[in-house]
Amino acid sequence: MIGFSDWFEIVNIAPNLGVCLMILIKYKKIHDNKELYDQIFKHFRDDLWETVSDSVEHKRILNRYTQTTKLIMRFEFYYTIGLAIVVDLFPRIIMFYENDILNKEKQYLYPFDGWYPFDKIQWFYAAYLWESFMTNVVIFIFVFVNMLHVSYTRYICMELKILGSTMEGLISKADIKNIKKGRDLENVHYKIKQKLRYVIIKHQFLAKITADLNVVLGDGMLLTYIFGSVFICLTAFTATVVDDLYKSLRYFSFFCSLLVEVFFQCIMGQLLTNHSEKLETAIYFADWVYADESTKKMLLIFLVRAQKPFAFTAKGYLNMNLDTFSGICSLSYQFFNLLRTASE
Repeated sequence: MIGFSDWFEIVNIAPNLGVCLMILIKYKKIHDNKELYDQIFKHFRDDLWETVSDSVEHKRILNRYTQTTKLIMRFEFYYTIGLAIVVDLFPRIIMFYENDILNKEKQYLYPFDGWYPFDKIQWFYAAYLWESFMTNVVIFIFVFVNMLHVSYTRYICMELKILGSTMEGLISKADIKNIKKGRDLENVHYKIKQKLRYVIIKHQFLAKITADLNVVLGDGMLLTYIFGSVFICLTAFTATVVDDLYKSLRYFSFFCSLLVEVFFQCIMGQLLTNHSEKLETAIYFADWVYADESTKKMLLIFLVRAQKPFAFTAKGYLNMNLDTFSGICSLSYQFFNLLRTASE
């Protein structure tokens, strides 16, 4: 292939630079918005429990979402450990296999093969340990930032689910019975109105922190959308054409990691949108016909507000959801086929 060595050098450095840029943006955004993250943490630590009633349904929701969030966090944690071990040890394993078992010409492999102002072969072990350390730092920052955002998103979804359950039971069977029989109407309607007002206040708070999170995550998600297709395509293509076992497996693992990163960002947005839309449905199916006129007006205003679903966006240009993930994968595959055709 004409100019393959130059092309390979570009492919070799581009994903690394992209990941470093993403890490820098993620860390800076969290550092600059510590108050927001602290506010969200305190809300889910303390204020969330005001929303949870002693009902069986609320306990079931709380248990289900807590368990699934734990499973996701464990997957992310063990995935991080596994990825760090593979990236750090795999070069040494391949070196042992090719140099000592296959008796090939001796070569020196590194976790990401960085540039140094000295002879890195002479200082091989120092360079290898440094690259292993920096690789672990990058991986752990990258994944733990994702764990933070995924857990916050899951708890926002859980509270939306609880609010939806509260809306479905806004007017209980006992309330309907009392309203039909005209018993203590003023007190019954007052309790219904207070419950609705509380749900609206909680929904407004969730809308605010979601909008604030969207601003924080917007830059990273925009970069994910712009460069995701390109980097996924480049790493997949390089893994299939390079005539080297280590580099092929290295770029394949890079490809898988990029795919997982894009998927997590898109699935967060999809879950958030789905849960906010379900709350809208719960408002619509509340037994509003038994409410008084002022409560009906509040319900109508609440319904109109809830018709705009929560979403994570790439700086407002597009929503991050599974349709976006499908589009990124489709575009990556088209680029991949184009490169394969051009290289033949």
